[in-house]
Formats: sequence, C-alpha cells, structure tokens
Amino acid sequence: MTICFVLVLFSFLGLLYLVLIWIGGEDIKLVITDKWVQFKTFLLNNGFWLFVSIAILPGFILPCAPLLFLAGLWGTKFGPWIACLYSVLALTLNLIWTYWFARGPGRVVVNKLLNYFKYQIPEVPANNLYHWSIILRLTPGIPFIFTNYGLGLLKIPFSKYLVVSIPIIAITDCGFVLASAGIFGGSWKYIWGGISILIVMILIGRTLTKAKNNAN
Repeated sequence: MTICFVLVLFSFLGLLYLVLIWIGGEDIKLVITDKWVQFKTFLLNNGFWLFVSIAILPGFILPCAPLLFLAGLWGTKFGPWIACLYSVLALTLNLIWTYWFARGPGRVVVNKLLNYFKYQIPEVPANNLYHWSIILRLTPGIPFIFTNYGLGLLKIPFSKYLVVSIPIIAITDCGFVLASAGIFGGSWKYIWGGISILIVMILIGRTLTKAKNNAN
C-alpha cells in the first residue's frame, strides 16, 4: 500500500508536469528547465544553501535524490567525504523537524493528506515499533520522507526513531553522494563504492521484509 501511495503521488507530479507542457508548449518547458538550471547553479555556488535545501525541501514531498546528486557534484570540488558529512547533518535536521511536525502540529494535515490518497498508517503494537521502523527505513521504493511522517504518526519514541534512522539514512546518503561524486568526478572508486553501499542496503531491506512476512 505504501509503494502504491508513493507511485500515485509521483505519477500525479509527472502528470502535472505534462499538463503544464501541454498548455504552455515548448515555452513553459524552457522556462522550467531554465529555472532548474538557475537553481542548480545557485546551490552549487552556495554550499550552505544546498545543504539547507536538503534539510528543508524533502519535507514538502519534493524528491531528495536530485539534491543528493547535487551534493555529490559539489563534493567533486570540495571533497566527497565533506559532502557526505554535510548532507548527513542536513538529513538529520530533516529527520527531526518532520518527525515532530507529523507527531505534533502537523498531525491533522498529514492525516488528511494520507486519507485523501486512501492511505492509512497501520496500527503497530508498541513492542514491534522498533522492528517495523527498521523495515520501513530499508524497504526499497519508500522515500525516507514518508517514513519520517509515518513514524511520527505512529509516535515511535524519539530516541528509538533517531537510533534507527540516523545510521540507515547516513549510510544510504553516503552511497548516493559518493556514487554521484564518482560519476561527475570520473572516479571509479567512488562510483563502485557508492553503488555497492546502495545495493547492500537494498538487499538487507529485502531480507528483513521477507523474514518479517514469513514470521507472520
């Protein structure tokens, strides 16, 4: 159900883009492309705002991957591991504010958004929250921002939320950043290293999900 929700949401965004192109033709396409190029150039020339964007924009259901790729591109100039460090810090801030938004003042808003797409956060027994939070984090196809909001709605204890989330997000983030830094910088070491990290995380997620399903 979660993956269906994600697919519906991104299909809607893709459809919205196609409608804008259909209405505005090549002119609107050029405008969108030009705005993206300007935004990308600004972020690459202002690293502080690049990582502020990573900390804030995914919370508004904007794709995180393009920003992490930009972090990797930024890292070709200032160092891939520095880019990893800053992006992990930015994502940690995102983890924190989106969790409290979903658990506190934004609970009604998030619930209405999920209900609009006929999606409901399942009732999970308190003794299974820790295990399920790991599975949600590692399940391929679920953007981490939905897991942030989901775990916030489930009211998993904040300390457990951070203990589970930060290591997984940090490793996955470094995989993205290193791979993109290798691609843009022409370093096979970083390409293979980053891709290997992502593959291992996906395999671990599938193994845990399969084990949980078999247990049920």
